[in-house]
Amino acid sequence: MSATVAETHYGDGLTHAWPPDRYEVLCERIAPFPESRDRYHFAKNAMEAARALERIGLARRVVVIRLTDNTVLYDPVANVNVPPEAW
Repeated sequence: MSATVAETHYGDGLTHAWPPDRYEVLCERIAPFPESRDRYHFAKNAMEAARALERIGLARRVVVIRLTDNTVLYDPVANVNVPPEAW
C-alpha cells in the first residue's frame, strides 16, 4: 500500500523511510467493478501489475503513467509501449 502525501512526513519533521511513488497504474474495468489506481516506486513492479491486470480479463484498459511528468509509458489501447528500461 502506498503512503499518501500526508503520510510521507512524521509529526516530528522526519521524512518517511519508504521512497516516493514514481508510477501510477490505472485500470478501467468492466461494470460493475470500479476503476482502480495503484502507485509503485519501481518500474518493474508497475509493469508486472499492469500485465497481471490484463491477464485476469476484467480490465478494459490498463495505463501506466510516470508521475514526475505525467508521461504515459504503457497503454495498449493507444498503442503506447515504452520499454521498461526507458522508464
